[in-house]
Parts: sequence; structure tokens; C-alpha cells
Amino acid sequence: MLAKLKAGNANFVARFSFVNVHSDSSYNYYDQIIRSGKDQHPMACVLTCMDSRVPPEIIFDEGIGNLFVLRVAGNIQDDDILGSIEYAVAEKNIKLIVVMGHTNCGAIAAAFGNVDSSAKELYELIAHVKRAKVPNDQPPYNATAKNNVALTMEDILQHSSTVKKKYDDKELMLVGALYNVSNGKVSWKDLDW
Repeated sequence: MLAKLKAGNANFVARFSFVNVHSDSSYNYYDQIIRSGKDQHPMACVLTCMDSRVPPEIIFDEGIGNLFVLRVAGNIQDDDILGSIEYAVAEKNIKLIVVMGHTNCGAIAAAFGNVDSSAKELYELIAHVKRAKVPNDQPPYNATAKNNVALTMEDILQHSSTVKKKYDDKELMLVGALYNVSNGKVSWKDLDW
């Protein structure tokens, strides 16, 4: 499954041209809707940032029904995100979870600034992201973005016995990634970092 996502990203990057017309059937959304209309069997769960430049289905050259996608500013773990991950693992038998941060992340940058505490939920979200701050990191704060991915992975394993058991039993992969919004490439924790 991880190899398929890696190959999908390589395909996406190779096609990174607005001149090319995609005739590949993977871009036929009608077929994808028909195929997934009665049930879904995604191959992976991707937790990523809500940033509009980070669309996992496109980045990994996947279509409708192929990925569970969870999006929250700063790609952090909270109870609702964790419940969704557990649904993917326990109910849909997902074997791969990807926690993907990205370059030039606004939530990461906000962790280095001052957030108005009267915006309570935003303030709390950024406080969560601040745990990942790497001392002396400089804009665009990519070291902190990578550290945030690693901490989110740790949080998932620490707070979900369902995920932890399957991970420990080697029935589930949990991998970290960083998407580069400037060139479309995904680098993988413990491989490319």
C-alpha cells in the first residue's frame, strides 16, 4: 500500500504539467463513483492539514473511494480525529495510516507568532502545534513541520489502544510524510528526511 502511494506521488509529479491532457482512466470520476457507490474499501487513511494546496487524492494520484482523508489545521490528533482513525482501522481494516505535514504551513508559522486568545478554539489548536516547535527553526519552519508529524504519530499510538495493538502486531503501518507545496513531492519520514 505504501509503495502504491509512493508510485502515485511519482506519477503525479511526472504529470506535473498543465500542458498534458490526462487520458488515464484514473481521472474518470464517473467510473470511480459507480465503483464506490455502494461501499468503500480505501487502502489507506491520510491525516493531513486543511491547507487548500494539500489534496491527498491528487497528490497520490488516487481517486474517489481509495483514501480516507482527515484534515485539520496542523495535522494534529484530537479525540474526533482519533475516533475517525479507529473507525478506518477497526471497521474498514485499513493497514496504512499516513500523517502528512507540508512545507509553508500556516498553522506551523502561527506557532511561532502570537495568536489572539479570544479565538479560543484556534488558540488551543495552535497551542497543540506549539509542542512541536524546534528551537531556532526559521521560516518556512520545515523542521518544526517534520517534528509535528512525528509528535502526531506518537500521539496516535499513545492515545489509541486499537491502533497501537495493530501497529505492535505488525498488522498496521503508521508512516510520516512531508508534502512540498512548491514541487509536489512527498518525502517520507525515516527514508527521505
